[in-house]
Amino acid sequence: KTLKQPMKSGKTMGWNKQIIQAFVVIVLQVLLFNHLQIAGFGFPMVYVLILMNLPVHIPRWAEMLVGAILGLFFDIWCTSMGVNMAACIAFSFLRPIFLSNGIQDIERIKGEITSKSIGRIEYIKYLALLTSVHHLLVFALEAWSWHNWWMVLIQTAISSVLTIVIVVIYDTFNR
Repeated sequence: KTLKQPMKSGKTMGWNKQIIQAFVVIVLQVLLFNHLQIAGFGFPMVYVLILMNLPVHIPRWAEMLVGAILGLFFDIWCTSMGVNMAACIAFSFLRPIFLSNGIQDIERIKGEITSKSIGRIEYIKYLALLTSVHHLLVFALEAWSWHNWWMVLIQTAISSVLTIVIVVIYDTFNR
């Protein structure tokens, strides 16, 4: 479809819901989850939910742009000098590949990716894989060295589990 065609009201409602959801997730990340850490290792990064739940059929350039903007926002907010932006762009690049290879009958999904649209088990596998890759990139880029690679892996594992648990709880109440 071209940009000149008017959107149907159902699509507008879907985008409005996604924008509101993104705003809520960003506020929760900034005000709550950025200050929550477990034993100095676990840092939940629930903002990946915004990228995960993008519609399946979003243009690739738009998905990459959303990833770049979201990552840049958190880099500015967290003073992390490009780490989040790089991880979010990589996430946005890998997401369609994981979707097409990991979820059966992807063509039937019309809107966003949720446990309701693809099933609880498929959603958790999708969530775990992409969250782990994102978190590994964040912690590896922050460390900028494999000298303490085990520390990067511990941070990745604990943070990924925390993020997955929080996102699954959110998804359960958002059904």
